Amino acid sequence: MAQEQGRTRPPGAARWLRSVWVQDTALAVVAVMPELFYFGSLIAPWADWRQRMWMLLLALAEALALVVRRRRPLAVFAAVWAIAVASDLLSFADAIDYTPCFGLLIALYTVAAQYRLRVALPVLVLGLVPMGLAIAETIGSYHGPLTVPVLVSNIAFYVPVTLVVWGFARWSLATRTEAQRHREEVAEARLRVTRERVRIARELHDIVANAVAVIVMQAETARATALVDPARGEAFANIEALGRSTMAELRHMLRLLRSSEAATEDGYTHGLGDLDQLLADVRKAGVRISLETRGTPLRVDDSVGQTAYRLVQEAATNITKHAGPGTHAVVRITWDRALLIEVVDDGAGRPPDGEAEAHPELSTGHGLLGLRERVALYGGLLSAEPYGPGFRVAAALPVSTASGTAPVPR
Repeated sequence: MAQEQGRTRPPGAARWLRSVWVQDTALAVVAVMPELFYFGSLIAPWADWRQRMWMLLLALAEALALVVRRRRPLAVFAAVWAIAVASDLLSFADAIDYTPCFGLLIALYTVAAQYRLRVALPVLVLGLVPMGLAIAETIGSYHGPLTVPVLVSNIAFYVPVTLVVWGFARWSLATRTEAQRHREEVAEARLRVTRERVRIARELHDIVANAVAVIVMQAETARATALVDPARGEAFANIEALGRSTMAELRHMLRLLRSSEAATEDGYTHGLGDLDQLLADVRKAGVRISLETRGTPLRVDDSVGQTAYRLVQEAATNITKHAGPGTHAVVRITWDRALLIEVVDDGAGRPPDGEAEAHPELSTGHGLLGLRERVALYGGLLSAEPYGPGFRVAAALPVSTASGTAPVPR
């Protein structure tokens, strides 16, 4: 128990260690201290107090600039670069002996790791200037045969170190960019999956739930009239035809789900030209429904036509399920600046008040939700509300006038 308590720390115990200010301050100190002792003569016996004071002031200015390097990368690089150049020039003039290097490398890394190549490359070239001045100041102290070895050794130190720091910064930026791109792709893929799941749920409702509801209604009608109506064979034929149509749509949807080219495949879809057959199936369930068309039909996208068909299908199926046989209904298609669709019923076949709906088990509860999603997908509007004793479903869908006018297939 004591060991567990020793290992457990409060959540905020090391929070100060994660502070950007603390980290950058520590890094600034770590960079400046070696410069004062390795690239400077702070404790050399030949340095006087004025030289030590100048070196400390330059080192302090560099450290203060590095503390804010993440917030102002370019400004900090400019300040550190100016301090390095000034220190090298003063050292070249024998005013001091101080050629800082580490702070400039940190500022160079910060800029190269945050900016594009068009900014990072000029900064690299500028960063080599103080390095060159430091090399010139160093070889100025040597004469004779040592000049060339000192020159080569200094170039072999400053140039590779600068290039490695710059290259590592570019690699770090590329890694972060790729990781961000991967996260965005994953998020986009998840969003596409979510949208596809919603679309599949909507399609399943439109294809299966509506068709099965009509099948059940017709089956019940056939069963009820089997003993008194010799024409019951026609009802069974309608059930068979509707079942085959439903299975064809299901097979097509499964092919789309299995195919990687589902988005470009010319699918088996319904449109406004299929409304007559749809309403004929509804009439066979006992609902007296008619179609009225107003205005000059326009050519619309297949997706908009399918949405209009699904809207009429859902509204007609709801009339069949909730109002029942004997209901009068009308489908109005109005062509204007938008495609206006209205399905209204008089509720004449609705069960008496206080009784349950004739077939509540045939409702999935997602029909109108799916319609709203479909219509909203194309920037349209949908309303569904009681209308006197009956119900009214209306929608406005956009019409592309660029496609011109053309009769809609009937």
